Amino acid sequence: MALEARANRSTSHQRITHLDTIRGVAVMGILIMNSVAFFFEGVAYFDISYPENANWLDWLVAIMGEIFADQKFMALFSLLFGASILLFCERAEAKGYSSTKLSLWRNFLLFLIGGFHAMLWEGDVLTVYAMCAPVLLMCRKFSPKLLIWLGCLFYLTPAIINWYLISTIEPTGFRMIWDNSYLEKSSTDIDLAGLGMMYELFARALGMMFIGMGLYSNGKLVQIDTADQILSRSIALLIVGISFSGVGLVWTYLNDFSTAAIIQGNLANTIGTIPMAFGYVGLLMWWNERAKSSIINRVQALGKTALSNYIGQTIVCLTLAVIIPQAWLSRSTVLLLVLAIWWMQLFVSEQWLKRYKFGPMEYFWRCVTYRRLMPFIVRPK
Repeated sequence: MALEARANRSTSHQRITHLDTIRGVAVMGILIMNSVAFFFEGVAYFDISYPENANWLDWLVAIMGEIFADQKFMALFSLLFGASILLFCERAEAKGYSSTKLSLWRNFLLFLIGGFHAMLWEGDVLTVYAMCAPVLLMCRKFSPKLLIWLGCLFYLTPAIINWYLISTIEPTGFRMIWDNSYLEKSSTDIDLAGLGMMYELFARALGMMFIGMGLYSNGKLVQIDTADQILSRSIALLIVGISFSGVGLVWTYLNDFSTAAIIQGNLANTIGTIPMAFGYVGLLMWWNERAKSSIINRVQALGKTALSNYIGQTIVCLTLAVIIPQAWLSRSTVLLLVLAIWWMQLFVSEQWLKRYKFGPMEYFWRCVTYRRLMPFIVRPK
């Protein structure tokens, strides 16, 4: 079945735009949660009760972010990275390259780009993605079903491990890492909490990448069912995911947002992320099929320049964090900044691709990958 799906896959324009649309929305969604880390103390990313003087609008923004954005868009981004590994290998082999060698070289370059990005901001994920690539390449011949099951296993185990850790170590170890106070003190509890969080970062990313490879291999990421079918399935999956995330949030609230309760509630949120990611994928594929407005062209342009926009978000937000007084910032005002950055990136990405074939970072990455200059400027027809 997997071989048949691969054989029937074409490189048609329509199928490419599915991936561009999903990637564009993923990059936009990632900014919702990353902006919290950019503009507030690290604890705000994990504890939605921060800051203490939040008004009802700030609470609403925090709750919506926790349910609809936290983990979900990073999961989409990781899912697309897994699919792109297979897509790149297929295209490399069609051009006569050794797909494994070229992909390893390409992801080594991504690691260097991520290292540069990490110098700007400690929340970089590009290095993590690059380090996952060799594992993905070794497993790319696995059946779609096995890849998806492996993905679910990897994605869920970190939350279970952290649940176990809070029953054996002081939960304050996690809190001290969240607010960076671990730099002033060292203990076994802090070390174990740090290892748990580090494993969580890699395992979640790798898990969704496996799922992305599985969905691409069986054609689900590029072949669409009837519009009514995909819409109804997507809505059902979103309802399931929202229910799990909501339960985790209620549990955290009932336990006064204690560190242990946050980690326990995060397990429900993690479980809910998988059906929500599937639901988002289906909903975006349905939208890609049906939408005729200019907005989808801009989202696709943003998706085609995802690397440039991801790094661009960091540069813009870090600059704004220096310029804007902390007293002016709240979760609701930060959301307004996110909306402004979205508008800017959607507009600039579309205009850029009218003049150039690739985003600036994509062009650099592509040229160094193939060790030759590529055409860059779009020639008038």
